[in-house]
Amino acid sequence: MPRVRAWVELIHYLDAATWPERNATGEVPNVTPFGIDELSRHGVDVAFRPVLTGRVPNAVARRVRDRAGGLEYFEAVTSQWNRLRRSADVVLCWDEFTGIPAATLPGGPPVVSGVQLLTDPANRSKPFLRRARKALDRMDAVFVQALGMIPVLRDDWGVPDQKLKFVPFGIDADWFRPIDGEVDRDLVASVGDDAHRDHETLIKAVSDVRRRRPGTRLELATQLDVDLSPELGTLHRGHLGPKRRQFYGQANVVAVATQPNIHGSGMSVILEAMACGRPYVVTASEGLEGYLKHGHDGLVVPPGDVDMFASAVGALMADPDRADAMGAAGRARLERELTTDVQAQHLADVIKEVARGR
Repeated sequence: MPRVRAWVELIHYLDAATWPERNATGEVPNVTPFGIDELSRHGVDVAFRPVLTGRVPNAVARRVRDRAGGLEYFEAVTSQWNRLRRSADVVLCWDEFTGIPAATLPGGPPVVSGVQLLTDPANRSKPFLRRARKALDRMDAVFVQALGMIPVLRDDWGVPDQKLKFVPFGIDADWFRPIDGEVDRDLVASVGDDAHRDHETLIKAVSDVRRRRPGTRLELATQLDVDLSPELGTLHRGHLGPKRRQFYGQANVVAVATQPNIHGSGMSVILEAMACGRPYVVTASEGLEGYLKHGHDGLVVPPGDVDMFASAVGALMADPDRADAMGAAGRARLERELTTDVQAQHLADVIKEVARGR
């Protein structure tokens, strides 16, 4: 099959044109957002929708987004007549905010869109959900990165099985890597801002570990409202940026507690920790099915169980050799199964299947 051309539409604040420079300075992983450029290794050439420039266009786009629940109709319309979009074989959208408008526009190439939010519709307006349902019918393929979302999209949204695709999430294993330096054997690290995080259980569990192992402390990076005493650890506000590698790499254990969910809460943190050669302790959830390997590169515990969470963290804190061995195993498995190149290979298969069908 000849090479396929994909026009990529990302959410308005992600500027693919500036990404290579930001990557070169160490600010962000990958040469493009989500490593989408790596599709080229698998037969798909990509061109990105430029971000809007100018005060007036951005003001109009912002008003449209506000009225449409974040959907980027104005950005979609302004790019509709772009020569590269019109000549593309497929339009690729990473999420609903770009995918719904792209699929709503008449004519044009077939749309392949990621879905991240529609399986949790409680916070979406009825007009948003109506637009989403119509757009899903018009999309040629819908991909998710958490297997737990597939039954909801199939049964509640009526997306046919042949249109639903699982694309495993991947990260830049060159950017996230083990650090040069000593691991702090007393340190537990955690990151997370989404609504499914259960930092209360995390803090209680680490506090229990500290009672048995007094040197233990927690470093938690979050914007959520949490109560972390200075005696137990340090609360980090704001995005860690390139400090994430050091943040994960120096910790003996990376721990993520979540409420039950199907969205893969904690997925990126766990994979980044694995890439940095550190073991994880994480709450079991449908959203992380296929990403975790209990006893091999980390430990998985039931949701909301402080005692089990504390026991798992404490076991790895007490056995540095086991923690290091799990970290090394996780790094090796990630290199094989969970990089952005592996993600691109799966996504390229979806795109080429759609292009063949048209």
